[in-house]
Amino acid sequence: MEEQKLPLSEHFQQLRLALFKSLIAVLLGFCITYYFSDSIVHFLEQPILDILPPSHNKLYFTGITDKFFTYFRISIYSAIALTLPYLLFELWKFVSPALYPSEKRFAVPFLFFATFAFALGLAFGFYLVIPHAYRFLIQFGSDREQPLITLKDYLSLTIQLLFAMGMVFELPIVILLLAKVGVLKLATLRQLRSSIYVALAILAAVITPTPDAFTMIMTWIPLCLLFEFSLLLVKWFSSPHEQH
Repeated sequence: MEEQKLPLSEHFQQLRLALFKSLIAVLLGFCITYYFSDSIVHFLEQPILDILPPSHNKLYFTGITDKFFTYFRISIYSAIALTLPYLLFELWKFVSPALYPSEKRFAVPFLFFATFAFALGLAFGFYLVIPHAYRFLIQFGSDREQPLITLKDYLSLTIQLLFAMGMVFELPIVILLLAKVGVLKLATLRQLRSSIYVALAILAAVITPTPDAFTMIMTWIPLCLLFEFSLLLVKWFSSPHEQH
């Protein structure tokens, strides 16, 4: 690593270059996602439309610009998701000078597992958490109240929830990286397992939009499984002295 040590100004220059390249990638991705924005929005609308009663099976917008800016934001978020592998690649290039040659061989597994974990989190949120959570919220209370849901509010909550799920599913990757740089130890993680389970339960309660226990538990169990998978990754990819 010594031959790759760079002055601070050089690091800032590399960071600016990485951010610039990432911005260009997102802009190019935006050109693609904006072209398909109708299809993307219709796809994201489907969970709530399946739940709403037939007489109110529509989403509404109340401001003249609401629909345009909602489609615009959805296109940006979709572009970030689309270009995530490249964004992670730029992140890896930036941190790789601080790694040992033996650690740089994890570049491809890192990109693959980080992208796969994010996509898995999106799928889990979209196909499992959102339908159950939104059904609970729509059907809560008396039948006398009828929903009048706006496109802006629905997609804003949905995107926040999906990205939260995507980031949470990066837990094994984050723990492995922290273990590789010496911040976390396998033995410490095992000792704190019960406390971490409690913290994950609190996290599950925070990121789920409903107060019902079923949705929270349905989110908490995969988080615990992800944590256990993190321990396996640390054990597989860390040397014995890194684990204690």
